[in-house]
Amino acid sequence: MTKRKIKIIPSLLALNKAEFIKQFKKVSPYFKCLQIDIMDGHLVKAKNTLTPQSIKNLTRQHKLEIHLMVKDLPRHINSWLKLKNVQKIIWHYEADKNIRHITFLNKYLKAHKIKTGLALNPNTSLAKIKNLIAYFDTIQLMGVTPGRQGQKFETKIIPKIKALRYKFPKINIEIDGGVNNQTFHALVRAGANIVCPGSYFQKSTNIRQALNKLK
Repeated sequence: MTKRKIKIIPSLLALNKAEFIKQFKKVSPYFKCLQIDIMDGHLVKAKNTLTPQSIKNLTRQHKLEIHLMVKDLPRHINSWLKLKNVQKIIWHYEADKNIRHITFLNKYLKAHKIKTGLALNPNTSLAKIKNLIAYFDTIQLMGVTPGRQGQKFETKIIPKIKALRYKFPKINIEIDGGVNNQTFHALVRAGANIVCPGSYFQKSTNIRQALNKLK
């Protein structure tokens, strides 16, 4: 088996700009790429007030992935396309299960030179997206029910990672939710090559040390 390069991208789940600044300052000196969670209160219970304009100046030196936990995908996608440092947009299969809509959004983003990711909740089976996977740069498997940091990792996604890696050896498998020094190695062994720790870093008093524990 080829040894894969593992990317660690901190996930920032903040309810407002003040909270975002606090989280950003904690991890930004150590990472070039960050994942920002956007929630609308419909797809997930939580809602935040972050906009591209509100974080533009703060994040301009970083590459960004935007994780959309929202129902109104076209509106949110168009607003985040305005930031030049957005490199990937990930949205949820559960937000709109219409195959035509998903493939259209995928083509639309790729035409704008943006990488695409499709996220899947722990209770959604891979079978639901089997005909879509090949179109995406990344499949993001959620390790927890999305919308809240600090939840316990759901081990049932380990077989899901293995199955996905077996069928799609070259795809990016990204894991968000429940990533910490206790789950990291199991995720990597199963076939994940991108991991997004959130509360693990935010609760840490020493980011460099926390990072070393993952490596």
